[in-house]
Amino acid sequence: MNYVTPSNTQVNTTVSFPYDLKNPNEKIKLPDELTEISGIDLYRKSKLVCVNDEKGKVYIYDVKKDELKQSVAFGKRGDYEGIANVHDTIYILNSNGTVNQITGFETAEQKTMEFKTFLKKENDTEGLCFDSINHRLLIACKQDPGAGLKGVRTVYGFDLKTMQLGAQPVYTIKLQDLKRFLLNTDKQKLIGEEMKNFFDPKKGDVTFQPSEIAIHPLTDEIYMISTVGKLMIVMNRAGTILHILSMDPGIFKQPEGLCFFPNGDMYISDEGRTGKANMLLFKYNQEQKK
Repeated sequence: MNYVTPSNTQVNTTVSFPYDLKNPNEKIKLPDELTEISGIDLYRKSKLVCVNDEKGKVYIYDVKKDELKQSVAFGKRGDYEGIANVHDTIYILNSNGTVNQITGFETAEQKTMEFKTFLKKENDTEGLCFDSINHRLLIACKQDPGAGLKGVRTVYGFDLKTMQLGAQPVYTIKLQDLKRFLLNTDKQKLIGEEMKNFFDPKKGDVTFQPSEIAIHPLTDEIYMISTVGKLMIVMNRAGTILHILSMDPGIFKQPEGLCFFPNGDMYISDEGRTGKANMLLFKYNQEQKK
């Protein structure tokens, strides 16, 4: 089990970042049905499965053709925040910790099952992705970390064999370690304008509230984005923090969805708020990674 205790979280300051978050390679205006898009994952070829945070529907969107192919109903209205495709079985995460499973997706035999977990609305579960190495879903909590923990953010593992959520988080991120990472890498950035949203002025402390999680297909690194504070954090399987990056609010209005194509290209979906939602493409720079 990849359980990383808060005191053992490490930092690594030597790895270069393979994406230019300030310059998306493509910006797609999404159709009205996806204005409140809250989760995305790769489906087939250039198609993504997407979920709207209020409607019990999965949308199929082709990023190459810029087409909304169809929508597939799976449940009643709710607060759906994450989606994951596991070999064409679709999983949707509710903010109260419930996981919906759709088998036979896009067929006449389509069925939906609901799995309750011990996580609740206070945990505010928003991030969901498939961990193929361990055959589980990773679920990131935006708020209360659970397990009696304080001052950390947690990621739990939902075993796809037992269909049970592990009692202890498989990853913990100590908020103080995020501050220490910035101190080790760039003290000026820590106190500069770019990172001002990294601190909660009410508590005088750092804030990180993950709204999405994904695993890079080439590097096996774990990416998390936080709409609050507009931050991206990258860590390896051991829980070592590799990067903390600011997401320019002029580019990202409300980033909530994240997925990768097999070649490493990264898509981030951006809720529309009062306008249209965006899908932003960032091409993978393998040379920069080296």
